[in-house]
Amino acid sequence: MEFYEVVNKRRTTRQFLNREVDFEAIKRILEAGNRAPTWDHNRRWQYIILRTDEEKDLAFSEAKKIAEGFDAERYLNMPRPYPITLGQKMYGYAVPKQYTMLKDAPYVIIPLFRAKALSGETVSAFNPLVTLWCVIENIFLAAAAEGLSCSMRIPLDREHDIVKAKLKVPPTYRIPAFIGIGYADPEEPQLEQCYPDLDQQLHFGKWR
Repeated sequence: MEFYEVVNKRRTTRQFLNREVDFEAIKRILEAGNRAPTWDHNRRWQYIILRTDEEKDLAFSEAKKIAEGFDAERYLNMPRPYPITLGQKMYGYAVPKQYTMLKDAPYVIIPLFRAKALSGETVSAFNPLVTLWCVIENIFLAAAAEGLSCSMRIPLDREHDIVKAKLKVPPTYRIPAFIGIGYADPEEPQLEQCYPDLDQQLHFGKWR
């Protein structure tokens, strides 16, 4: 598949088909992740792979509580002094699926990067996190090239620590996201997207 076709085809999915995924495809996707740039040239990333319902139930109990405790109908229909935004519509749609979009994915990939804590004291302190997001983008694009799709949840602080403890992640590693991979359900509703005008985003020399 041609590169720009892959970029345009990639989308976040929150509803998967009950269809098996060849693990060799998952390995190719993760190999693509490993081709991402790295700040220290060591590529010390690790991946936890969840496959069974039991593994996902153990890891994502907090996500399940968040999803089940969210009243989407109330959120989407509450009085607002302005028309509801695309972001709010997506939030109302996505939050109730924060557990099922992982539970129903044939595979969940949890990428890990080495950093005891994140600090803004120096720019370089964010290098491990920034390069790991390059890994994640490669994973998204490689999945699209394989005809697959991804869901993603970024854990909250408490949730991060709970999952890290449950999965026995070493203290020197952190979790940026949980990524579900599978075949997208073609019946999933497609919410309106915003496609900005690039010319309006460009600033030459300084912000104008």
